[in-house]
Amino acid sequence: MPVVGNWFGTTLRLYDSKLKAWRIYWLDPATNSYYEQIGRKRGPDIVQEGTDEDGDSTRWSFTEIKPDSFHWKGEVSTDKGATWRLVVEIFAHRI
Repeated sequence: MPVVGNWFGTTLRLYDSKLKAWRIYWLDPATNSYYEQIGRKRGPDIVQEGTDEDGDSTRWSFTEIKPDSFHWKGEVSTDKGATWRLVVEIFAHRI
């Protein structure tokens, strides 16, 4: 994911009743990025796991979820989840 600059993208979230999870598709036409993930509640958090367009493992975690804020970490693994590298971290607040 780009570290600086604008991000453009569209997210589709579709509930899969067989998986009992959300199928998430995120596309960024500005950078030709494509992510496909499965999202589930994990305790009080939401964790989305999947792959990017290169086949690397991705994990987006939404934690500390409150009515006006949340903490989002985007991580990538090039070794099938043995190690993870933080690529984006956002502390979001409603204003």
